[in-house]
Amino acid sequence: MLWAGLLYLAVVAAGVGWYVLHFGPTSSVLGSAVGALVALLGLPAALRGVLLRGKAGSAPLPLETVADGLARSVRMQWEAEVKLRRLDDPYRLPISWTTADDDLVEPWPLLRDMAENWPGNLPSDRASWAAGPEELVGQGGDIGQIFRQRVPTRRLVVLGEPGAGKTMLLVRLIQDLLKHRSAGAPVPVLFPLASWDPARRPLYDWLADQLVRDFPALHNPAPVDPAQTSPDTQARALLDQQMILPILDGLDELAPALRTPALEAVNGDLPADQPLVLSSHTEEYRDAVTSPAPATARLNGAAGIRLLPLDSTTAVAYLRRAAGETGTEDAARWNGVAACLGTNAPAAQALSTPLGLFLARTIYNRRPGEPHTLLAHPDELVNRTNLPTRQDVEAHLFSAFIPAAYRRYPGRSSRWTAEQAQRTFTFLARHLQHTLNGTPNLAWWELRKALPRYRSALLVALLVAVPIGLMWGLLSGLWYGLIAGPILGATVGTYAYPWDESPSMEIHWTMNRSQLRGELVTLVGVALVIVFGTGFDRRYLSALSISLAIGLMGHLTPVPPDLATTVGPAVVLARDRRTFWTVWLTSGLAVGLALGLLGGPASGLVGLFVFGLAFSSTKSVWLNFMTARLWLAVLGLVPWRLMAFLADAHQRRGVLRQVGAVYQFRHLDLQRHLADQESPDRLRPPKDRH
Repeated sequence: MLWAGLLYLAVVAAGVGWYVLHFGPTSSVLGSAVGALVALLGLPAALRGVLLRGKAGSAPLPLETVADGLARSVRMQWEAEVKLRRLDDPYRLPISWTTADDDLVEPWPLLRDMAENWPGNLPSDRASWAAGPEELVGQGGDIGQIFRQRVPTRRLVVLGEPGAGKTMLLVRLIQDLLKHRSAGAPVPVLFPLASWDPARRPLYDWLADQLVRDFPALHNPAPVDPAQTSPDTQARALLDQQMILPILDGLDELAPALRTPALEAVNGDLPADQPLVLSSHTEEYRDAVTSPAPATARLNGAAGIRLLPLDSTTAVAYLRRAAGETGTEDAARWNGVAACLGTNAPAAQALSTPLGLFLARTIYNRRPGEPHTLLAHPDELVNRTNLPTRQDVEAHLFSAFIPAAYRRYPGRSSRWTAEQAQRTFTFLARHLQHTLNGTPNLAWWELRKALPRYRSALLVALLVAVPIGLMWGLLSGLWYGLIAGPILGATVGTYAYPWDESPSMEIHWTMNRSQLRGELVTLVGVALVIVFGTGFDRRYLSALSISLAIGLMGHLTPVPPDLATTVGPAVVLARDRRTFWTVWLTSGLAVGLALGLLGGPASGLVGLFVFGLAFSSTKSVWLNFMTARLWLAVLGLVPWRLMAFLADAHQRRGVLRQVGAVYQFRHLDLQRHLADQESPDRLRPPKDRH
């Protein structure tokens, strides 16, 4: 490497020296020569990092290895989420269930026949199968054993009322399945159904997209199948080989007209021997399977359970224990609520679910060091004059939740006030609900869709036009700057604003040897024609250099990181930002050098800035996110440090949860409640987004 570096340095010095001697030692020539020298000396370092990263990730991994890596990532994800959601604080609520109604699931003898007639090995030991659906009744940690051993087909529908703890139970199931998983076995993955449109997106395509979004490494190519013309992504290959166990959460979160088509798509697209879990609100599921073709809409081969409301004793004990030890002043604050639990009072109904208990403890329980004088009293929940229905109590809990999560008191400060948090979450909820058609996935790279496209494109244009105009005006004259700045700014602002791109996790070199040989032969041939036909004319040589640089940059391909790396929104943002700067420096130096040799320092700097910015924006979405965030912060809709705010809402406040590379509101009902709040015109989604 030392000798190669010295040789490269000698070649660069000789070339720059020849250029100065050939064109004369004028000030413009010397400026171009110095710029070329600096650019050429920095180019190998930039290219080396790109090329080496490309070589490291080129060999497809066996699918079994990919599945094992995915299982580790899923396990770490949910272990962290259980802590952050405080599911075990002060203890995990004992969720109980009974069997689902007979008309919502398959007859039990049919389930046994289906499992016994599957090709290959049975899904579990026949001796452990339940004799009938009544043996599926259970509580808490029983869910793993029931699914793995007692359900013959390993297909299960989980039903319950809003906030009954369906997602909490699914998390327990995922943790149990991962604990008992053997190497190379299917990996349980949670898929929130709210973002799926079965009328427009086939199930397998949507599942693959969700896997890549949450675990970007699964975008890498899978081992090549000789029967295929091109390799699938690892995500699609895992799905095709049934190495993913889909946990489909929230059929009720789809629009009513889409629920029956969604069930039909699951029945039609997934093989009959594909284990899966589907959750839904009970009545919404009943409507889906009883309209108008119940025989085809019912989930094939599935048993079913229905979650039960929490009994009053469990609810009271949990609220008092979360407040402090029994007999303390904090625990006694719940006496009025305890007296009404177990009745038909609105507060009793609202607090019969884990979600209701979580909201109530957050709002009314004192934190360490917090004085009682800052807290509202839980007795307001039993005031039937102000809160006459269950819906009123639930709306009150949702409205009071965010102010409670951002309470300030001596010893506990916050960078953001409750008013700022309420305004930001209201805007984000409306963005998800109205701009993005109700998806629960808060992805930072889709924030640009909250504004009309022209606004962010205009800001990018200004970022280009102002420095380019000033630089060119100083070096070449005022009129050049006034003309070149706006023109180049408008060009880059229009070109460098992709609307539907995803983040880039790494940038790899994808040129194979045959492509490299072809481009080198073309380059040598064109160079010989130029040299023998026109001599060493710098205009032709510069044009050749620019064409070569653009051709080489076209082989830079964004790819994801290793699967073993824990992925979160902040990590994805940092790596996409690194991709942006890597591509900018690499492409900008290459084109800037050629333009510098052709037109002097001004042209070289313009090439470095403009071409690097435009090309990097096609490989990364970081700049688009930054411009959208800037606009929204100026409007007062989001904080200046938005990512820090979202991380705090997830890690300290419990308002958001993290699923792979995106955030979600803790519960979809909270998102819908915030989205339906009255808000100023500036909080409304833009009409012109395209």
